[in-house]
Amino acid sequence: MRKISILFTVLCIAAFSGFAQKNSMNVTVTDALQHPVSGATIHILNTNTNYVTDASGKSVISTPGKGTFLLEVSASGYASANKTFTAGNIETVDVTLESNTTRLSEIVVTAQKKEELLQKVPLSITALSAKAVQDYRLWNAEDITAISPNLYSSEPGDKRNVSSLRGITSSSYDPAVTTYIDGVNQFNLDTYSNTLFDVERIEVLRGPQGTLYGRNSMGGVINIITKKPGAKTSGFAEASAGNHGQQRYTAGVRVPVIKDKLFFGVAGLYDKRNGFYTNEFNNSRYDDQHNFSGNAYIT
Repeated sequence: MRKISILFTVLCIAAFSGFAQKNSMNVTVTDALQHPVSGATIHILNTNTNYVTDASGKSVISTPGKGTFLLEVSASGYASANKTFTAGNIETVDVTLESNTTRLSEIVVTAQKKEELLQKVPLSITALSAKAVQDYRLWNAEDITAISPNLYSSEPGDKRNVSSLRGITSSSYDPAVTTYIDGVNQFNLDTYSNTLFDVERIEVLRGPQGTLYGRNSMGGVINIITKKPGAKTSGFAEASAGNHGQQRYTAGVRVPVIKDKLFFGVAGLYDKRNGFYTNEFNNSRYDDQHNFSGNAYIT
């Protein structure tokens, strides 16, 4: 009986080892001159799987079973690239990254409730990357008006955001253009104007989107996706000033807690601006604005 038990254990270990081998893959990331790219982030689309390449530009990743998947590879100073691979057997995938000064990054969107390449989505979309949000200094939702065609967004002074797409709008508590932040619907005007910080991507979907997004999306949808923690430690801090005594401070940090398994991230914002009118009776300011925002993730 003992021999049978030992034999069964050995067979189980062998079977598990074979399974593990079939669900692992070697990824090599190099630049245009075939130099290894260390610290590149590897993400399997539609999963929470993230890996980082070592000093030799290599990483061993675990694939989510058999089938065809899409890798997204990105690194600082390089345009992100995507590559399709078929999992199920041990194989090596080579990815070449080009400088972001000579090539645009391939854009991944979640407009259809899953991660996919923008070129493959049959919708009218304006997608703004984190770099575009930073370069254009987009601080709140109405600032997107200057970048996205057919979109008008403004607030009447009380920080309630009213948006229209292709001329379709509503000033009632049931807007015609809905806003989603990380998949959470901002149902009505009482959610107020959305501040933008630590943003990964903004997607503006033009046209009726009721099939996937339900009510309040007759004109379209504004998707705001914030940055998630990954396999690399990163952080940011910024202080800005503007007219009418505006002060804006943002900071955040993202760290891996358990390598390739558990990640933590937190970010916060403080925004203050004086009012636009002065009460001459007591010399106080009307409409002083203070805004505190924050988000935290554990993945």
